[in-house]
Amino acid sequence: MSAVPHFTENQVAELCDLATVTDWLEQAWRDLAAAEAATTLRVRAEAGGLMGSAMAASWPRHGVAGGKLYITHPGGFSFLVGLFKPEAGLVATFDGAGLTAIRTAAASALAVRHLAPSDATTAAVLGTGRQSRPHLQALAQEMPLTDLRVWGRDLHKAEQVAAWAQQRGIPARATAGADEAVEGARVVVTVTSSRTPLFDGERLEASALVCAVGSTKATRQEVDTTTVARAALVVSDSEEGARSEAGDLIHAAAEGSFDWASLVDLTEVIAGTVTIPVSLPAAQAGPGPGSGIVLFESQGVALQDVAIATLAHQRSQQQLRD
Repeated sequence: MSAVPHFTENQVAELCDLATVTDWLEQAWRDLAAAEAATTLRVRAEAGGLMGSAMAASWPRHGVAGGKLYITHPGGFSFLVGLFKPEAGLVATFDGAGLTAIRTAAASALAVRHLAPSDATTAAVLGTGRQSRPHLQALAQEMPLTDLRVWGRDLHKAEQVAAWAQQRGIPARATAGADEAVEGARVVVTVTSSRTPLFDGERLEASALVCAVGSTKATRQEVDTTTVARAALVVSDSEEGARSEAGDLIHAAAEGSFDWASLVDLTEVIAGTVTIPVSLPAAQAGPGPGSGIVLFESQGVALQDVAIATLAHQRSQQQLRD
């Protein structure tokens, strides 16, 4: 019996470019909408400062199933993704950290592709951690950027992230304040673990797309209730999972600023079964609820992990054949 290959973070990055991953995720979500793929909710087990989490998915298009298992603890976290095929059982394992980074950015890229104003050229990324750089690349991939603001609680780190982007031809610059970063931005991405809102929702453009990526637990909150209340459309990559994980929406619902019945799943957007609000110029679409703001809440689902693991495995097999 041959050993099951394990793919490191660097190997995943070499095999999976962001543009292809984005297209694969779009196909995976179309299959999910057509009941030709399936994905579970995340389950967590927590005691004594340790949390174990797991989620799984199947994708018949490629004859695969798999999932992610990980630990969260005070010192950080560690992920492992497994990929299975019916005829072979376990075919590969993957370092989940790098895979998670690219699949999360690709999900945001899809949101920009389907939900951002068609004439958007300005954007902001709030956060300077592991997710910031892939999201800068995602925005540059999906938008004709002219101005990309980067903000973090540590200005020096924001300047480092902006410099990294500039070296790759992305017109990024650091800003000293979060409100300054979002003002005038047509697309705003938040990639933090904040428990308090990062900016004043009144500062948002009247037709902005906000991709809230870091609010993946009920205790977190990256955007304020003003942002949620102003949104003409609220979308999640897991409508069911958002009810227990999307801290932004959980806080807003508790304050009476959000109705769960209005939440739309990303599968519906990609399948074209919902109407996207028309993005009006700021001068025409004054502030207030229903002004044209779109909020995308990203929790992450197992099908994303399985799709990227499948791509990496197929490309590695092709390299062996070549």
